[in-house]
Amino acid sequence: MNWTDWDEEDREGVKWRGMEGCGTGDTVGMLLNLDEGTLTVYKNNRRLGVMKDELSGTYCWYASVAGDRYGGENEAVSIQRGSLPPL
Repeated sequence: MNWTDWDEEDREGVKWRGMEGCGTGDTVGMLLNLDEGTLTVYKNNRRLGVMKDELSGTYCWYASVAGDRYGGENEAVSIQRGSLPPL
């Protein structure tokens, strides 16, 4: 995870509890809860954990794919609005 507040702080390669890799065919969901100030991550309808907390303000979103360290194929990402997975 990388993030910036655009004024004072930039972070790259931040680890978070529940973090795990993804592969071809995985579905990753992100729930931004501005009431609680959290960004929660789901993978294949399973909650992994809170990626970031203490959030407030305006956001600019983007997605990127880190290449396969073993020289794998080209990757693609699609972004869609969705629903929370069932509990």
